[in-house]
Amino acid sequence: MKQQIELLSRLASLRNHKVQQMLGQVTYQQNLCQRYRNNITGLSRLCTFTVPMTTPLQRSNQNQYKMTLHKMVELQQRELSIAEQNLSRIRDELMAAMRSEKAVTHVIDNKMTQWQQILGQQEQKIQDGLAAQSWMRSNAP
Repeated sequence: MKQQIELLSRLASLRNHKVQQMLGQVTYQQNLCQRYRNNITGLSRLCTFTVPMTTPLQRSNQNQYKMTLHKMVELQQRELSIAEQNLSRIRDELMAAMRSEKAVTHVIDNKMTQWQQILGQQEQKIQDGLAAQSWMRSNAP
């Protein structure tokens, strides 16, 4: 029984390590999504700036600049979409890992309770045996 509990404790430790690792991945992915959102906001703001243009070359340069910015915004939006999908997947995996960790913890608790009951029963048998011996000695002629 003791070996089972030790083995289950090691398993719980490994699962806890996996949960901690996945929490780190979730945090990283959330930060990545936030960076993409910030990039999109910043690039969108750059698209709204206008400067008075006096020559056709300046207007052409500004149009190309804004087209490039719009392409970059689209790219960042695609990257954000992929990052959010990854975040959702990682969160689902995290929840599964947490449930798995909780299940092992529950099994360990049950095994500990069983072991304590067995130890209590053994102790009671020893006490009963000692009491019987004591009684027999006191009643012996």
